Amino acid sequence: MRRALAWLSPATLAGRTVLALLGGLLVFHFGSVWLLERGVRDALEEAREIHVADHAAMAARAIGGLPKELREDAARALSTPAFEAVWGHSGPAEPMDEAALAPLRVRLQRRAPELAGLHLRLGLAPANDGPRRIQGAMRLADASWVSFAAEAPDLAPVPTHASLASLSAMALGIVLASILVVRWITTPLRRLAKAAEAFGKGAAAPVPLPEDGPREVRDAARTFNAMQARIHRLVADRTQALAAVSHDLRTPIQRLRLRAGFLDDTEAQQAIDADLDEMEGMVEATLAYLRGETESEEPRQADLAAILSTLCDDATDRGASATYAGPDRLPILLRPLAVKRALGNLVDNALKHGGGARVTLEEAPGAVTVRVEDDGPGIPEAALEAVFEPFHRLDASRNRGTGGTGLGLAIVRQVVTAHGGTVTVANRREGGLVAAVRLPRQHTSKLDDATNARGTPPRSVLPPAAGSA
Repeated sequence: MRRALAWLSPATLAGRTVLALLGGLLVFHFGSVWLLERGVRDALEEAREIHVADHAAMAARAIGGLPKELREDAARALSTPAFEAVWGHSGPAEPMDEAALAPLRVRLQRRAPELAGLHLRLGLAPANDGPRRIQGAMRLADASWVSFAAEAPDLAPVPTHASLASLSAMALGIVLASILVVRWITTPLRRLAKAAEAFGKGAAAPVPLPEDGPREVRDAARTFNAMQARIHRLVADRTQALAAVSHDLRTPIQRLRLRAGFLDDTEAQQAIDADLDEMEGMVEATLAYLRGETESEEPRQADLAAILSTLCDDATDRGASATYAGPDRLPILLRPLAVKRALGNLVDNALKHGGGARVTLEEAPGAVTVRVEDDGPGIPEAALEAVFEPFHRLDASRNRGTGGTGLGLAIVRQVVTAHGGTVTVANRREGGLVAAVRLPRQHTSKLDDATNARGTPPRSVLPPAAGSA
């Protein structure tokens, strides 16, 4: 059935849209014509009933007011091809079908109330080749009868507001049909948008998009699949090159460290070791950012409060000032290692540049917020957004002399965005900086969709972090 519809439908999106609009307009047009025809027919039936009721009442009134010797001639004078009247001393010889014509009799009496006092009786005339006719009889005050025959109106009552109800039902049907057709047309576009969103969030492998639907959508899907393949190949080549560079750098770094150990000048030895540590840190941070560690870890339930408490305890053990305030336990679905690394970067920044870190965890409906505050010099307002850019460093206190590669906040935003959250930094009125991370609590489907879109997350093509070679 679906293939048959696809074969009958136009190949282009514009053609399908025109077909949907044309189909709806044609249905509405034919429905309107049908309603008009029905309305005209109902109006004719109503006019026919009025004609029969008025002529019957007029005949009874005119004939009943004349002497008996003039009544027969008066009845013939009042007769027309559409209404034949006859006067007689006795009632109709043929039986009248009162039950079948009772609704019609009620309507005729409603249109000419004086017929109710004339004991109106109705029946069907014998069938012939002409139009269907009814016959009736009315008893006058002197017990004589006026009989008549006329073209039969519709025996069924004319419904009130029939056209309005039919038009409303037809409009509703067109709306429902249009919604279904539009959904059918736009389904490939929605599928393309979801695939683009999943790929934009950093899918580890390209997910081929089905190349079906209208011609424009097929072309877009084909181009999108080619773009995915090119980008994935470019990233893989770049990552492989960086992996080779990092591996080659570790060997001379270790040789330099070994040679520095034979120096007699302790101060020079310590300076060289510090430079080598900085080089190793830069290589490791760069590779961690480019590797995208969030893509190689499965989401699971983890205690965010425990992660923050551990980070603060580790900082305290190193002699730094770090405090935690918040609930003792707060389980949430996330990628624990990636989140710990991101929050650890915020704590380290506060310790290095602010002299201490105050970490708070707050719960809200549908989300949790982590705040990391320090008492440092803060950041210029113009640079509050720029600090999230990779390799961006400030020239004042937040420079290479205090450590760092300019990737700490870039990694934070990368991890938080992958979890469907947001991260911002702002200067405090009291001085210092506050970094706020907001993570949604109900993002299970988003993480699952990202994982399912990639399939089983592959291992990174990069080698282990620096220091493990």
